[in-house]
Amino acid sequence: MAAEASGVKRLVVEVTEGCNHACLHCYNYWRNGRRSRRGRPALSRKEIRNLIQKVKRDAPLTQVALSGGEPLLRKDLPEIVCDIRDDGLSSVVITNGALLTDSNLDRYPVGSIFEVTLFSYKAELHNHIAGRPVFNRVLESLVRIEKHKSRFVLACVINKLNTHHVQRTIELGIALGADAVLVNRMNLSRHVLPLAAGLVPSASALREALHAADEAAAKYGIMIAVSVPIPPCVVDPREFPHLHFGWCPRGSSEAYYTIGCTGLLRPCNHSSVVLGDLRKENFQKIVSGNKTREFWAPVPRECRACTHPLKDSCRGGCPAASDECYGTRERMDPIVEFARQPVPAA
Repeated sequence: MAAEASGVKRLVVEVTEGCNHACLHCYNYWRNGRRSRRGRPALSRKEIRNLIQKVKRDAPLTQVALSGGEPLLRKDLPEIVCDIRDDGLSSVVITNGALLTDSNLDRYPVGSIFEVTLFSYKAELHNHIAGRPVFNRVLESLVRIEKHKSRFVLACVINKLNTHHVQRTIELGIALGADAVLVNRMNLSRHVLPLAAGLVPSASALREALHAADEAAAKYGIMIAVSVPIPPCVVDPREFPHLHFGWCPRGSSEAYYTIGCTGLLRPCNHSSVVLGDLRKENFQKIVSGNKTREFWAPVPRECRACTHPLKDSCRGGCPAASDECYGTRERMDPIVEFARQPVPAA
């Protein structure tokens, strides 16, 4: 599939590894002191622009997502957004929203797009999941975005603590002007794995949350997407006709290869695997190489005999999560193991 990378339209750029939150479910592989930079300095604004242009020469790139860590910690982020616009591309800033003030928002082009995380309509729960007392600041940021005549997508990450809050959280986002909503189940990584039993929602709880989202999509006519893949052996996407489900693109033209803050290219933002150094190598050569093909190739043994109509889309869920948690992409997405565990009797 990696040969299809010549058609890649989206790219993620992690502009920093720093973050002002301590989210309970954070999957960033460098969290808890794990080394990722290996002594390399973070990319400058000019270097970020050069690397994006380098990818654009090899692929029909249309959108760049700016992520982290927390990208708003970069003081030059508005200028990076302007660079992307000046190069004929659209951008989205993926942020927790707590640092978006009037003064820095004024430096962004009108019509800028932000993806802002909101875990709950209740301040106490949002703050608990975020690890910081930031709920009011996030809501103030959403109001500022609307006044600035820019746009935001509301992102709600579902875990065991907030499954019953999904509908009202979506409604709060809509009331504040959300253009669309992402309802994504949490994804696991190695350092979150010990907490999985207390954080991963059961299949029934996840189903409840998605039904609430589906009803909201139908009622309010807003686009709601589920972009982190949910294997149909956990919850069948066909139950939710008003939601848009995404699958792991596995190196296809829908892939969102990720440039880390030092210029190393990875398969996606969930993976710590380095495919190559984009500062030294050609994008097309990296994504068409053996290491990339080998990354996307495995299908878990237990999935090969699957008869579900969506098996070819699923192929075991998120291979990066399996790799990060178990050290192999030959196992099913760990969400399957934890979501399908029997719920203890009350």
